[in-house]
Amino acid sequence: MKKFIPIMLIALVFLPAFLWSAQNITFEDFISNRDQISMFRDSNFFIAVVTFVLIYISVVTFSIPGATVLSITGGFLFGLKLGLILNIVSATLGATFLFLAVRLGFKNFFRRFETSSARFSILVEQLKVNEVNILLLLRLMPVVPFFIANILPAIAGVGLKNFLWTTFFGIIPGGFVFALIGSNAGKFFDRGEAPDLTIFWSLEFLGPLICLIILVAFPMFVRIARYNHD
Repeated sequence: MKKFIPIMLIALVFLPAFLWSAQNITFEDFISNRDQISMFRDSNFFIAVVTFVLIYISVVTFSIPGATVLSITGGFLFGLKLGLILNIVSATLGATFLFLAVRLGFKNFFRRFETSSARFSILVEQLKVNEVNILLLLRLMPVVPFFIANILPAIAGVGLKNFLWTTFFGIIPGGFVFALIGSNAGKFFDRGEAPDLTIFWSLEFLGPLICLIILVAFPMFVRIARYNHD
C-alpha cells in the first residue's frame, strides 16, 4: 500500500488544483501583478529564483495546467539565458518526480501484466530497443501533452537514466522558444496583452523541429522494418 502513496498524493493535489487554482495560472494574473513581481525579483533575486523553481517543479510534478505560462514568465523575469536554464531544469525535475511516483506505484502491476501477455511483452521489448528515440520524440513533438510524456514512459518501464537525459535535452527546443517569447514579452505586457504564441507554430520554428523529429525517428523505423523483415 505504501508504494501507492506518491500516486495518491499527486491525485489528491491535482484534482483540487485543476478545479480551482490551476485555472488562475494565466497571463492576466501575471500582468495585474507584474510590478510587484518585478520589484520582488529585483530586491530578492535569489529568493525569486528559488521560488520560481519550486513553483515550476510543483506544477509539473502534480500535472497542474500552467507550465506554458511559467515558461514564458521565466523568460520575462530572468532573461533568455537564465530563464531557459531555470525552465529546463525545473521541468526536468518535476517530470522526473512524476515519473518516479508513477513507476513506484505501478511497477509490479505492469511487470505481472507483461509476463502474462505476449503482445504486451513484444511491445515492451520494441520500446526498450527504441527507447531513446521514442522518449526524444515524445519531447520534441509539440502535440504530445507534457504530463502524458511523463506518465507513459513510467508505465512502459523505461530506464530512469534515459528518461532523465532525453527529457532535459528533448525539451530544449520548445523551452528556447517559450523563453524567447518571454524575454520579449514586455511590449505585450505594457499593452495589457498576453504574449503572441503564434511563433511556436511558425515555419521558422516548425521547419527545423520537423527535420529534427525525422532525424530522431529514422533509425527507429529502420530497426522496426528490419525486425518485421526478420
